[in-house]
Amino acid sequence: MSQRQGMTTAWLGALGLVLAGMTAGCGDGDPKNVTPPPIAGLSVAKAAPTGDNQTGQVQNALLNALRVVVLDDGNPKEGAAVNWVGTGTNGSFNPAFGATDADGIASTVWTLPEEAGAQTASATVTGAAGSPVSFSAVGRPGAPAAIQLVSGNAQAGGVGTIADEQLKVKVVDQYGNGVSGVQVDWIITSGFPIIPSVSTTGTNGEAEIIMAYGNDARIPITINAAVQGLGSVAFNAIAGILVTVDNFTPPSTGGFTPSQLSIGVGENVVWKWGPTAFSHNVVPDGVIPTRSGNPTDGPHTYVFQFSVAGNFPYYCEVHGAAGGVNMSGLVSVGP
Repeated sequence: MSQRQGMTTAWLGALGLVLAGMTAGCGDGDPKNVTPPPIAGLSVAKAAPTGDNQTGQVQNALLNALRVVVLDDGNPKEGAAVNWVGTGTNGSFNPAFGATDADGIASTVWTLPEEAGAQTASATVTGAAGSPVSFSAVGRPGAPAAIQLVSGNAQAGGVGTIADEQLKVKVVDQYGNGVSGVQVDWIITSGFPIIPSVSTTGTNGEAEIIMAYGNDARIPITINAAVQGLGSVAFNAIAGILVTVDNFTPPSTGGFTPSQLSIGVGENVVWKWGPTAFSHNVVPDGVIPTRSGNPTDGPHTYVFQFSVAGNFPYYCEVHGAAGGVNMSGLVSVGP
């Protein structure tokens, strides 16, 4: 074989090895050796570091900017318009509308809205795959700014019993978000209820206590719920001798339980309709106690303070009559 023929044979062999390698690369070889094709057209996605899933105080800017990257056929797209919007009241973005830089990156600083809790922002690039891109954040309440009465005011119940409703307040920031972990002091300013002296607001900003009416049926109850530096709100209640108002079934003299009651001058009587009591009222045979109003269904409460001694019969005008007929009762008031 000549030298020229030997070189030709070697060249052909090398070419065969190259072709064999190319053929293997097109089959079921290791995918790590295959370069994926570029994404066709315009696309947008989060860019690391993304600024996603942060926590901050309401109406404050988050520490890290939100970032997206815009690509065109897999290459950074400069000058692409990006619009930023979010949920909630009075949140903002700086900038709210911008353009990508030479690396295809656009960013903004998110000032959280007034509402505490989960919030969402989004970046929109018109015509881009993956648009809009969503970001999440959690807003924490601001500093305590006010204490509010929620429920439990203006109740009445029998001495020694537990109030139907808890006394409940809410501590809020300047935007009305509940603030947790705030100490509330409960202070008796009138009457003799039994209550805890301190409670702490929960995750919703509310704090509550259970109240017992104590054993004094004469003095109205006033309880202040106070937060240092914020002031207080007042709860009022009345303790009295309890009469249960329920449905009347002839020939029973029931309906008012107890139907006969002995109390002292200045004491309150509290009539409480049960939840299933239907169409009852309290009407005096004479002028004391005053009429409770038109017949009503339960639950309902009526209170009267007896300030003079004497015997005071009364009845339900639907199910009884004056003179102790059917559904009726008597309050005897001693000195």
